[in-house]
This record gives sequence, structure tokens and C-alpha cells, in this order.
Amino acid sequence: MRDHYILLANLGLATLIMAWLPSISQKIRVSSPVMLLLIGILLYMVGTPLGWSEFLWSDKAMMGFSEAIVIISLMGAGLKIGSNYSFKAWKRPLMLIAFTMPLTMLAAYLFGVYFLALSIPASLLLAAVLAPTDPVLASDVQLDDPKREDNVKDKLRFSLTAEAGLNDGMAFPFTYLAVLVAQAGSFAAFNFGSWFWDKLLLKVVIGVAVGLLVGRGIGFLISYLNRRAGIKTNDGFFALSLTFAVYGVAELLHGYGFMAVFFAGLSLRYSENVSGNYKQKMHDFSHEIERLLIVVWLIIFGSTILNGILTMTDWKGILFSALFVLVVRPLAGLISLAGIRDTFKSKLAISFLGIRGVGTIFYLSWAFIQTDLFENKLELYSISMYIILFSIILHGLTAPSIVSYFRNNREEHHIEDI
Repeated sequence: MRDHYILLANLGLATLIMAWLPSISQKIRVSSPVMLLLIGILLYMVGTPLGWSEFLWSDKAMMGFSEAIVIISLMGAGLKIGSNYSFKAWKRPLMLIAFTMPLTMLAAYLFGVYFLALSIPASLLLAAVLAPTDPVLASDVQLDDPKREDNVKDKLRFSLTAEAGLNDGMAFPFTYLAVLVAQAGSFAAFNFGSWFWDKLLLKVVIGVAVGLLVGRGIGFLISYLNRRAGIKTNDGFFALSLTFAVYGVAELLHGYGFMAVFFAGLSLRYSENVSGNYKQKMHDFSHEIERLLIVVWLIIFGSTILNGILTMTDWKGILFSALFVLVVRPLAGLISLAGIRDTFKSKLAISFLGIRGVGTIFYLSWAFIQTDLFENKLELYSISMYIILFSIILHGLTAPSIVSYFRNNREEHHIEDI
């Protein structure tokens, strides 16, 4: 029982500290994930009995926990984006999805085959799991208060928020691709047509449609019940309930739940039937639950990197991880934004802040649950951990200053007509 109480005390203190971390982060200009990572490392070093080894080697545990965090974060991301952002404003994140994402995947695949000497299925999986930017660890560079949209059109934060909301779902077809190629044994035996029409096209369309319809329908229902029968709700947990409901419905209807959750939040945010104050309350509740869960996730991550996972790759894996964060993503981002009429500094900031995190671990563990045919499983985990670690540290130390710079120099970098 002593270990049980030690565990509760340490987790309680860690989550208690999180209540002050956003304010501390603004003052010292270091993102909260960096500080939480250090707390996780400290708890491991003092021997906190959290069963690190058992969690590390359990694909199901890693997938389930990461899945919950990502979908809650995606609902929050959808609720952050308000109607002040026109169709033209979506040009940046759509360019990031259409060009940056495929370019980073292509680079990761080529590195996997020709530099890391991974098999083709393993290289495909590496490319797929590194495709999504993270809506969880990137909260410091995303839109924060939905009410601020009325006064500020923040291109940097909007672009990163929308990109993370979209590409977390778009990574799923390519993770499926890696799994199916591994199961087929080769590209020659792989049924490309079935993958394209079903896993890429149909499931994406269903996911988006379910999200938009449910979000719009819930918005109408909230207004209708209040107007016709005086039945109303003002509970913030409504957003959490909606998150799990729409995710489950979309998956049961053969759609991608990640896409559905983001578009449900986005559709609800755009709905004129729901008051701005209630939208704010739903957003705030989702954000607080997300922050609570990410404390635990980062503590686990901080401990696992000391538990042997980083030793599962060699210098090539470490070098690739650094290059991916420092060169591949920024370069791919700059290429995709070449036609956008922004300053070079603005485009470089958007390209540089492609944070990787929880979504990568979800897709990796999901793929390993689907099949045990992937070679280099531990090496893929190790490389992914290195990339997330580099991303947390590098972006965590620079993102607050970058965001502050663009806030203070908004007129210089503002383009009204995109």
C-alpha cells in the first residue's frame, strides 16, 4: 500500500503544479511540456512506482491512452477556430496538408529505406506515423481563447491549429497502407485500388460528413430544445460527451473518428444556434481535461526515455530524428507556402513549428496491434521517441518567443487578403 500512496502523492503534486505552469511558461518563455518532461524524468529517478516498464511494452495501453488524449484535443482544436476565419484564411493549412504532409512522408520513407535500411513496410509506417503534427503538445502555439478571434486574426496560430486538426486524421489512410503492405508481403501483392477507394477516400469522406452533420445537428438541437421547450444545458462536459459519441459513431459507420471529432467541434463552433459563452465553456472544459491527461502522458514519456527505449536505435536513427525536426519539416513547409503572400519570417515560423507528439505514438502502437509482421518494431519506437523528444525540447524552448514576436509585430506580418 505504501507504493500506492507514493504514486497518488506524486501524480497529485505533478498535476497540481500544472495549474501554474501556463503562467510560468509565459514568464520564462519555455513551453510547459518541457517542464513536465523534466518532472517525469525526476519522478523516474527517485523511483516512483508507476510501473514504467509494463506500460512501455504494452501497445494496447499506449494506444488507448494516446487515443483518448488526441480525440479530446481534436475537439478542442475544432472549438478554437471561429467563423472569423474565412475560406481564404484556410489556404495556409490546406497547403500544409496538400504539400507539406506528403513531402515529409516521402522524405521519411526515403530515409527509412536508403539511410536507416528499414524494410519497405517499416519505412512506410515510419512515414505515416510522422505525418501528423500534434494538437496536444502544440497547444502553446495554437489558438487559445476563442473569444480573441473577434479582435485578432492570428495567421501563425490559426494555421498550426487547423493543420493539426486536419492531418491527425489524414495520417490514418497511410498507416493503413503500411499495415496492408506488410500483410500482403510486397507492393506487387498489395491491392492499391481497394486501399485508395476504401481507406483513403471513403473513410475520410464519411468521417468528415459525420463530424459536420453531428456538429450542426447538435447545435440545432441545443437551440431548438431551449426555444421550444425551455430545456437547456450549460455544462462544459457536454463537449467531452460529444467527443466520445461522435468518435464512436464515425468509427462504427466506417469513417475516421479523428476527422469526425475535429469537424464536429469546428461545425459546432461555426453554428449560430449556440451562444458564444457556451462554446467558450465547452472549449475550456475540453482544454482542462486535455491538460490533465497530458500531464500523465508526459510524465510517462519522460520516464520511458530513461528506461532503455532510446538505446533501440543507432546513430543513424538519432541523426535522422534531428534532421527530420530541423530540416525536413521546415523545408517542406517553406516549399508548400511558397505561393502565399506572407513575409518569409511568417512562413518560416509556420514551417518550423511542426511539433510531433502523442499522435505519432498512437499510430505506431495501433499499427503494431493490427499485425506483428513489422520488422524493427523497437527501433521504430526509439526513432519516434527521439523525434518527439527533440520536438519537445527544441520547440518548447523557442515557440513562446516566436509567438510573442508575431503578437508584438502583428502589423508588419499581417496580410489582409490572402
